[in-house]
Amino acid sequence: MTPQEQFLTQTLFKDLQYTVKGESIYVFNADQFKELIKRCASNGVGAYRLLVWSDNEVVKIASHNEYNKKATDVRWLKTAYYKYFYEDKTFNFSTEFKISDKLLERTEIFVPKSNEEEE
Repeated sequence: MTPQEQFLTQTLFKDLQYTVKGESIYVFNADQFKELIKRCASNGVGAYRLLVWSDNEVVKIASHNEYNKKATDVRWLKTAYYKYFYEDKTFNFSTEFKISDKLLERTEIFVPKSNEEEE
């Protein structure tokens, strides 16, 4: 397991439900993906592409370039997510992550926020 995969599965995805489709493709339902976006934003994880899934196949793809944002600015991901979520609430989502080497070096300080802390 690469350091990036280890960071994703053991740290960023902690307590989230997802399925694995192929190599390094993690698919989340809409609620779980919404939480993942929050975690990405608060921990400096970027995203290159958003994959929208329906019936186990990709039906739409969005990229940070389409939103004129850098991959490290996950506001584009949130905007794209809501666009497709409101189109069909049964869609599932996955993304291609951008994780810096600096972030991988300091993963021991990462702690996902629980829902109780946010309220």
